[in-house]
Amino acid sequence: MNINDDSEVVKKALEEKPLKKWYQEVKQNKANTILFDNENGEAYQATTITKNKKIYAGVAPNLVQAYFDIALEQIQWTNKYANTFHYIAKKKFGEVHLIDTPIFHRFIQYRISAIIFLHLTVEAFINHIIPEDFVYPKTENSNSGKFIEQITKLSKDQIERWVSFQEKIEKVVPLIPHLNFDIERNRDIVGRILEIVKIRDEIIHLKSKGKETNIHYEKIFNFIGSRDLEKYLSAVKKFINIIDKDFIKIDSIDESNFRQEIQISKPENLHIGVLFEIIKVKEERITLYIKKWKELTKDSDHIKSVLAHLKLMEEMNLIMDYLIEEKPSKFIVEIFKNAEQIK
Repeated sequence: MNINDDSEVVKKALEEKPLKKWYQEVKQNKANTILFDNENGEAYQATTITKNKKIYAGVAPNLVQAYFDIALEQIQWTNKYANTFHYIAKKKFGEVHLIDTPIFHRFIQYRISAIIFLHLTVEAFINHIIPEDFVYPKTENSNSGKFIEQITKLSKDQIERWVSFQEKIEKVVPLIPHLNFDIERNRDIVGRILEIVKIRDEIIHLKSKGKETNIHYEKIFNFIGSRDLEKYLSAVKKFINIIDKDFIKIDSIDESNFRQEIQISKPENLHIGVLFEIIKVKEERITLYIKKWKELTKDSDHIKSVLAHLKLMEEMNLIMDYLIEEKPSKFIVEIFKNAEQIK
């Protein structure tokens, strides 16, 4: 895409702010948006980043879809961490298996992040679909005796600022023309979304201890530990796509170009030397495929040895993180390194 000074959109933008002034503001970090148009006359909003005195621009993403993508990615990561628990947990306190603390902390962090971004997805989408000229007749009842019922007309901006999330989804959305969203028919979907809102509020407005149990952040950890976040992800996706068909699409991603792969097919090849070779690989993500042989199970000494060495490498700051997953024909070990570790 090129800047086309003949475009009506660009002309109007340049009337409001000449390009020379815009360049100055970008370099001073006072502005970072610009309008582009392509050969078909389609206008795009771009956002800019200044690095080493050069200005870079990219088409600004739809933030509703960006929030959903982040939530999806975080949930996928938590699933990978959960698959790893069997290999790193130690059995203590009867039936309770304790998990390596750094990995469990990252698992919790990803789940918290997913919850927050699921909430952001829905709230941003609702604000997005409210028409600019829409007026919401908010009804309020009074116990003061001055009036029985009062109706206050709110604009789009006032709805976004002053109406609660629950009221937006249950009362505002059904009134928006041409949406045809039936709140009762979709009560299960809305119910899951409202659960996300409640736990998000708990996360944002932390209360140190529960009054009855004296346990820190009890509601948050109970939710995080017991709920299948994929069901909440699905509810958000369904809600949005009922209102705007195919607004959210999930595409499979070929990750083969984003990692270094190492194949292990024989017992004699699975030894500590392989892990030392991993240290030499100058990639941030390394995947070790261990083909199953007859005696190789998730509880075998070979797998336990690999995990013990990976933990040691993590403690020595040779690697940043690791995950392990079992497939019918192989084990997959993903190893991550940071920029400092691949110098």
